[in-house]
Amino acid sequence: MSNNCQFCGHAHLTPTTTRYIHQQGDELLIVEEVPCLRCAYCGEEYFDISTLKKIEADHLALATHRKRPARTLEVAVEAFSAL
Repeated sequence: MSNNCQFCGHAHLTPTTTRYIHQQGDELLIVEEVPCLRCAYCGEEYFDISTLKKIEADHLALATHRKRPARTLEVAVEAFSAL
């Protein structure tokens, strides 16, 4: 992978962690402390494919009840037109 941001072209990507939201159908999984590279200029984030595959596998395990989540959240949902 290039060290330049594919979105803005800035030349500085910094290793960090972030929150990642994975959607599978109507199910959402919020994963905290996910390793990524973040553009210091625009904030675009880049993830390793093995990291994303691990998140997908974990989401499937949760959806099929082979694993229990560390915690759950209640989330409000609104259509933009209703705001």
